[in-house]
Amino acid sequence: MIDSDDELNKAVARASELLQEIHNYCRDAGHPWGDVPKAKIRFPRGFIRPASGQRARIPFVEDANLKSNIAYTLILSDAILWLSIRTDIYGVPLEMLTKVYVFILGSICESITKDYLRGFCGKNYKGRTEYMVNKKIIDKPLKTDLDWLWDTRNNMHLFLLSQREYKTEYDYKCHNRAVLAFRGLIKALRTRGRLPEG
Repeated sequence: MIDSDDELNKAVARASELLQEIHNYCRDAGHPWGDVPKAKIRFPRGFIRPASGQRARIPFVEDANLKSNIAYTLILSDAILWLSIRTDIYGVPLEMLTKVYVFILGSICESITKDYLRGFCGKNYKGRTEYMVNKKIIDKPLKTDLDWLWDTRNNMHLFLLSQREYKTEYDYKCHNRAVLAFRGLIKALRTRGRLPEG
């Protein structure tokens, strides 16, 4: 058991050495990319939040299948987050992890707004965020961030990009802005609840 920062530092150093040794062995054995069951590291339990907890975060989503699919996608986001904050991965690989994380949150916000406004607003994503501002469900700063999240998410269409990926800004600020936009939408819809029919 780790009881101090000093012990943490030593444990991290040893774990890093072992991970490198495992990789070196697999590489030297001729299968650095192959599935080697004996080389699988136990992913730490307790970091990835269960689907039930994720579903509980979005009570305003009526479609049960969509609610579960969002929960499973948030589980994926936790796995990506672990790689970002518990390893020293850096440079382009870290930027691409951030990119995937942001894409996931943008897609979830798209689905949430589509479900929430079913029967009220059949417009596209930005039309839906505009509708929510007009109905005072969200404020303008949140709309700005949600629209930015959508625009960033649309960078998944690589053929539409006018510049190289490494010139984009998939960094800590980008990550935080995406998270705050997602959480802001959830908070606003939880506060408002489903819109009354009729």
